[in-house]
Amino acid sequence: MNSVNDSRLLLKCQIFISQQVVEMVKIRLENLGYDLSRVIFMPATDDYMEQYQLIDIALDTYPYPGGGTTCDALYMGVPVISLYGEQHGTRFGYSILKNVGLEDLAVRTESEYVAKAIALADDKELLDALHRNLRHRLLDSPLMDETGYMQDLEKAYQDIYREFMQKL
Repeated sequence: MNSVNDSRLLLKCQIFISQQVVEMVKIRLENLGYDLSRVIFMPATDDYMEQYQLIDIALDTYPYPGGGTTCDALYMGVPVISLYGEQHGTRFGYSILKNVGLEDLAVRTESEYVAKAIALADDKELLDALHRNLRHRLLDSPLMDETGYMQDLEKAYQDIYREFMQKL
């Protein structure tokens, strides 16, 4: 946040309905050196999808990245930066971004994660293009190809069955 002027961090979670929880998190963030005037705490809301209009860039969590949340952000035109590791559970964000053609927004190290966020925030032209085109990219991606997915799944089941029968 210190590297991007006027940036703010929006933390959205149902636990922030409790002022006690908000105060606890504020203390932790303050101890880490965060400028609390630039941090927004928001509980879950009924207009969940519309709230993405408040966001320029989504920062995926680690080591438990979003799945549906990442897709929601992309659908609403918000690029997601994801950090991934070797474990299967850390790679959902990477897989989603790769299938949308944005694997360059998935990085392997914390320093790359920060650098990617700063670079994207500074590239207003790219950010604007992503905001305008992400929904179409998602809808045109293999992630949304239910027919192709079912054909691939059926073929995999047939291959497994055929291999099993050959072993009998």
